[in-house]
Amino acid sequence: MLYLVNVLGSGGSERNVAAICKHCDRDRLDPVVWTLLDGGDYEPSVREADVPIRCLRRGRSYSPVFALSAARQIARCDADIIHAFNPAIAFYAALARRLCGIRIPMVYYEGNSRSLGPRWRSKVSRWTARQFTHYMANSRASGQFLESKISPRSPVRIIPNGHETECWRAHGDRDEIRRKLGITPEQKLAIFVGRLVEQKRVCDLLDAVARIFPSREALRVIVVGTGSEEVKLKEQVERIGLSEVVRFLGRRRDVPQLLMASDLFVYPSEFDGLANVVIEAALAGLPIVACDAPGVRDAVVHGEHALLVPPRNVERLGAAIADVLDDPKRSQQRADSALQHAMRSYTMESMLHNLSTFYDDILAEA
Repeated sequence: MLYLVNVLGSGGSERNVAAICKHCDRDRLDPVVWTLLDGGDYEPSVREADVPIRCLRRGRSYSPVFALSAARQIARCDADIIHAFNPAIAFYAALARRLCGIRIPMVYYEGNSRSLGPRWRSKVSRWTARQFTHYMANSRASGQFLESKISPRSPVRIIPNGHETECWRAHGDRDEIRRKLGITPEQKLAIFVGRLVEQKRVCDLLDAVARIFPSREALRVIVVGTGSEEVKLKEQVERIGLSEVVRFLGRRRDVPQLLMASDLFVYPSEFDGLANVVIEAALAGLPIVACDAPGVRDAVVHGEHALLVPPRNVERLGAAIADVLDDPKRSQQRADSALQHAMRSYTMESMLHNLSTFYDDILAEA
């Protein structure tokens, strides 16, 4: 089994590859991971699982010489199945198929629900996907997007990401964690976790808090993550007068503990492939407010598991946050329902079983 991934960074696809390497049945799967670049948050986890990592060392430029070399190297691998988890490295596998004539099964993975980046990149991604023999997505939203690239080719297998459920039920002293964050027992703590990029719409969260804060002075917010919008968001906090309310914590390795210390999870993202962080908040037992967007509504159901509001609607987002704060009993009922749903639908065992079945079907077909 050959897994292709751009870099073992901090994204959902990379987390998925690391989880498969760590938890798969090694009597059935013998994974090898190839990357384009060295490093990443999940590289130590893959190495600890005793899975070989080979870096093709693309560098920063798109070199035709490198493209041919990478295609030849992939074509010479002795894997039974090639599974590409990122579009950039999938392109070199597609070249290997077209230029070198490899005939082993190749799985294209889709983890987004819409095109990202410039138009030329979307066209390359569409061509790349059509060179593969089998297709997998992590949600219905991602599956529909992938079908728009490849139609009318092979069907897309939907296999949601698996999660290590116990780690999100963090053990520790909630009061001590809140004390270190400067949160008093009377205050209510809302948390956002994710990349600070335009897609995540953290700016809407800040505006929503400003809208409801005058009547709910006990509310505090922590923002966990980094990204290209960080400076702009900090300037926004200063401009709207929330410097004593909102704290930016940057990248953290104690997210389960931070979730445990919080009273509410808010996720205003405009779209996702599958909102893994929403699933993790559900596993932590937190009430959830999020946007009713592709990839989010695949993870939780409005009214049953969470309160979902239209994307980019600051007024509705603020009202939903206020609803959670004002009706904690009903909010906790939704949180309990979300926890049970996540425990049924997004376990690591479920993902690995579905993935192994998918691979068995592919090999039987071959």
